[in-house]
Amino acid sequence: MDHAILTALGTDRPGIVDELSQFIFDRGGNIEDSRMVNLRGQFAIMVLVGGKPDVIVRIGKDVPDFAKRSSLNAELRPAAAERPKAGGAKDVESLPYRLIGTGIDQPGLVHRLAHLLREQNVNIESLETRLTPAPYTGAPMFELEALLSVPRTTSLSGLRQKLGAACDEVNMDWELRTA
Repeated sequence: MDHAILTALGTDRPGIVDELSQFIFDRGGNIEDSRMVNLRGQFAIMVLVGGKPDVIVRIGKDVPDFAKRSSLNAELRPAAAERPKAGGAKDVESLPYRLIGTGIDQPGLVHRLAHLLREQNVNIESLETRLTPAPYTGAPMFELEALLSVPRTTSLSGLRQKLGAACDEVNMDWELRTA
């Protein structure tokens, strides 16, 4: 079984997911993992497609026609055969953790946390952020949820201490727990 990642982006409208899933299914592919979201009227799609080698080739060959018909910018890329461990090192074991944070929105929050995690050799497996209005005031509240891969060689107490200090500086409530 081979794998490839299909990405697509375009103006949101009803039927995009139906068209994409039909395109993959008609060529013998299987959607194994996906992330899809409407971001202010633009629909973004990332799917991991599995199939026999000839299926992946057929999908890749037909992507330009699909993109034209669907009015999406679409691209297919081969997926790595093996999933890398945290920090890119294949021989380092890691543990899954979930980081949840909430605070008043301000520029640089994602960068600040991503940089801190990088310094600790922690890999961000998935990251979701959103702005929601605060109760009563309506002020924009920043919410973050990340799935992390923390190497066993990383000090968990040190990571918690650094996360706590960084979140205190920006007045963000946070929680780090096993996933």
